[in-house]
Amino acid sequence: MAPWPPALPPVTAAWPVPRGHKRRPGRWYGDEAECRAFFAAVVAQQGPDALARIWHDGPRSPGSGHTRWFAPQLPMHVTGEREGRWHAYLVPAAAALLALDQGLIRCRGAQHV
Repeated sequence: MAPWPPALPPVTAAWPVPRGHKRRPGRWYGDEAECRAFFAAVVAQQGPDALARIWHDGPRSPGSGHTRWFAPQLPMHVTGEREGRWHAYLVPAAAALLALDQGLIRCRGAQHV
């Protein structure tokens, strides 16, 4: 198994460091096979440094910043796109696949978003 934390794409070096530390696994609404297929397709189409666009609830407070933790030591950065209460974020796709292997993303049954 690959070591954790993963090497992140160079573009993530420009992202502000998220506040605090995340200890609980990230959440994915859908089953693990769907999650794995999504991130694997992004890597296959765009390469190992690809960023996957996911939808997540918005920043916790007005001053919380634009980068949050998706999973322990795996950041996600808000793009500015929004649909209702959901905000678009970028996540390093290859690192998300590794996080699945490490048990750092918890998958739940599919829900309508």
